[in-house]
Amino acid sequence: MKWMIFAGLFALLLAACTSQRGSVEPAAELPTPVPAKPALHLPDLGAAPEIENEVWVNADAPVTLASQRGKVVLLEFWTFG
Repeated sequence: MKWMIFAGLFALLLAACTSQRGSVEPAAELPTPVPAKPALHLPDLGAAPEIENEVWVNADAPVTLASQRGKVVLLEFWTFG
């Protein structure tokens, strides 16, 4: 009985060690690039108006747009209650 288990495991080991030659397929053709849609032509409305607010939640002093010049700024508008 032991020799049948050993023979079966040996056969599985041999089967696992064999290599199969797979067919090499050429790479799929890449699609032709499509030009991007042109950007919207929005009117130039000039500089943004200054924010006139005296109450700021997380700042010691009022924040002005002029003080943020040259920085990346995210404006998030929300209200209390």
